Amino acid sequence: MSNLRIRTKDTLFPVAPDLYGLFFEDISHAGDGGLYPEMLRNRSFEDSLLPEGCVTKDGGKTFVSPTGWIDEFNNGEGMSDWVKNNDVPPTDIPAWYADHAKMTLDHENRLNQHRRVSLRVDFSAGGTIRNIGYCGIPQQAGKSYDFYMFVRSDVEADLTVSITEQDRISASSDIRIRPGDWDRYDAVLHAAFSSKSAALCITCSSDATLTFGFISLMPAETFMGHGLRMDLAEKLRDMNPAFLRFPGGCIVEGFSMETVWYFRNTIGPVWERPSHWLLWHYRTTNGLGFHEYLQLCEDLNVAPLYVCNCGMTCQGRNPRYFDPDEQSDMLEDILAALEYALGDPGTRWGAVRADMGHEAPFRLDYLEIGNENAGPEYEWRFDMIRKAVLERYPDLTIIANDRGKSKKLETDIADDHYYNMPEFFAEGIHLYDGYDRTEPDVFIGEFSVNQTYEGQLRAAVSEAMFMLGMERNQDKVKLSSYAPLFQHVHYGSWFPNLIIYDNAESFVIPTYYCFRIFGGNRGQNVVFSEEDVKKIYYDLHGLPALSGDDGVRFRDPVWNGKSVEPSRCILARFQNIGKNEITLHSEFEPDMPEFPFKVYPLVTLGEDHECRKGVFEVDAFCEKGKDIALGILVSPKPLSYYDRTNPNPTDPWSMRFLEVSRWIISDGRSFIARGSFPAKPISEPRDVCLKTDAFNHLKYTVSDHTLILEINGEIIDTVEFPYYPAMGSVVTDTDEEVIIKIVNFADDAESVGITLDCDVESAYTVNLMTGNAADENSLEAPEKVSDKLVRADGASRSFVYEAPALSVSALRLKKLN
Repeated sequence: MSNLRIRTKDTLFPVAPDLYGLFFEDISHAGDGGLYPEMLRNRSFEDSLLPEGCVTKDGGKTFVSPTGWIDEFNNGEGMSDWVKNNDVPPTDIPAWYADHAKMTLDHENRLNQHRRVSLRVDFSAGGTIRNIGYCGIPQQAGKSYDFYMFVRSDVEADLTVSITEQDRISASSDIRIRPGDWDRYDAVLHAAFSSKSAALCITCSSDATLTFGFISLMPAETFMGHGLRMDLAEKLRDMNPAFLRFPGGCIVEGFSMETVWYFRNTIGPVWERPSHWLLWHYRTTNGLGFHEYLQLCEDLNVAPLYVCNCGMTCQGRNPRYFDPDEQSDMLEDILAALEYALGDPGTRWGAVRADMGHEAPFRLDYLEIGNENAGPEYEWRFDMIRKAVLERYPDLTIIANDRGKSKKLETDIADDHYYNMPEFFAEGIHLYDGYDRTEPDVFIGEFSVNQTYEGQLRAAVSEAMFMLGMERNQDKVKLSSYAPLFQHVHYGSWFPNLIIYDNAESFVIPTYYCFRIFGGNRGQNVVFSEEDVKKIYYDLHGLPALSGDDGVRFRDPVWNGKSVEPSRCILARFQNIGKNEITLHSEFEPDMPEFPFKVYPLVTLGEDHECRKGVFEVDAFCEKGKDIALGILVSPKPLSYYDRTNPNPTDPWSMRFLEVSRWIISDGRSFIARGSFPAKPISEPRDVCLKTDAFNHLKYTVSDHTLILEINGEIIDTVEFPYYPAMGSVVTDTDEEVIIKIVNFADDAESVGITLDCDVESAYTVNLMTGNAADENSLEAPEKVSDKLVRADGASRSFVYEAPALSVSALRLKKLN
């Protein structure tokens, strides 16, 4: 039985009003074909164009960026999985097909300066071109759809625009094309029947050559009339979010100058906005632009959080740092975006906003400078942008990607990102308990379980444990958002994603309900509580390993009574000296950044990385000033979907994929540490005495839940295995209520004894989510996992709540005066 003691009279701090928000990035067709409900794929005919400066060496299957990063291309269709799983018929112009007509890209006769090509079609009489959309074009009987196109022709021609499924026509409209330069033609198409797999067809009644500059098909009914897909926007609204972080994410940085996100390219008429290739494997036409993001924030009544490029491409994809002219141009773009949002209609960019139909300034609360950037190249750029922005907009809250490594950054908030396994997030309930309160406030801008149980109930419950830790530390943790937000089922670039959809329907993963439960049960103040809970130990397995400073020497390694040989070198190489003696050397990757902490090389021993218990012995030569370290049960974590599908070389034994436990002996002190970037102590350091300039015999024994450490035949420490709590809680209150959030991460139900210092009514409610570990939602079963409101009875100053296995509960108790 677990116990929870609550003192409502002991108020700790107010809740952070903006704690739970949204993060939007155009990934997995979250924009075009998703929240921005354009039904035609490749509406600008530019998808098959390689990004500027990129080259293909394999006939268009992939391309290589100017800095050497590889992306899947497939002639503009995107990922190989999409082509295979969606059974995409071959075509030179993605999503477009022709019958009795010839299609070619025209690089000369373009609609405007921002379009790179147009589509020239030589029709035979009765010829047709058709677009298959995002694995079909959806139709709902009785609904209307707005169509327009820009066409130029030297002759008069009669076209029929129709939405067709096989031989059935759902909607159609006849359009007469006038001879002359570019002209716009509009039609409203009324669906006669429902379908998910229709196509848009344009048929010409006579022989004619027409050039199409841009074509669009959108539902007439959108969220609050502002052009976004109704069901997806409603799901955002129902989360009760406080802010929206946009537009990314890695797409803000891009992987080349042509793929960098600029504000100025995302405003104005959509057919005049330049398209660009996103690093998530497809081209966007930027219909969902800066104005649309701000309008969505206004419609949801949330605070906009704009992420700007700081002057570099993605540091994780072979970065390019902007030269002085490019940096100045980016700063100008940032200031222009802020003026567009906040400026009066009399300003240059405020006037553009007014022309877009929004006379009054928008709200804009937060500016994040860069995304996942760090190091000296980031720090001076951050300082320069921050200073320039605050001179004009002193009330903006500034967010940095880092706290500073070579120097401390002046920032209001620092953005931390976490992607890991469920156990990491369960243990992470305590991550910010010891956070230095003099450091900047915290924005957990991206987090999710992306390794094992992705999108399933167990992952969601572990994330809820992590969210408890946020709530317990709301004096410093001020904002958080899950990532990513959206995914089209046929175009996944990442998994999991919070909201998943096809062309017509949508569902949410269980984590969505965690946010709805937590966001809908906030309270006003966090109050004191303490708990006694059970432990769950990590299920560790793997190999022993040699580690430590460059040049450290080892001799005669033995694992479970047998000599073991080196098997893998991780940021390391080794040198054999004599019989069974090994000298360890660092061998870092050429493009590896400098870290402000020590990164130890690692050499694993043996091959049985499923081993969970054992005894490891080795002689280590002690030299003054050199750290000695031994790896304990080293094995790679499961790869995420992104890493499994990444066309760039991925080694599961890379240091970033290892959650290494090490026994470290440094400066006469012994301790256990976990992690690599950096290694963090998890045991109290112990003073130890080693023979200097001589070999010392080191031995560790791994049992069920303990690690016994010996030096030269003497036990110097016994360390408990890493573990995480089986249950966690946080308590908030108002003048009228006590709100208790309880997360049970155990596979069994748990009785929780609750004691209060105030009287409460016997009747109470529980907002509850529970189920089996691998339960997940789908289009076929969209609510297999969901939250529900349960009415309960029996609350008092002391009562027991039965927390179901793998559950998230929010209890609301009414205070008695």
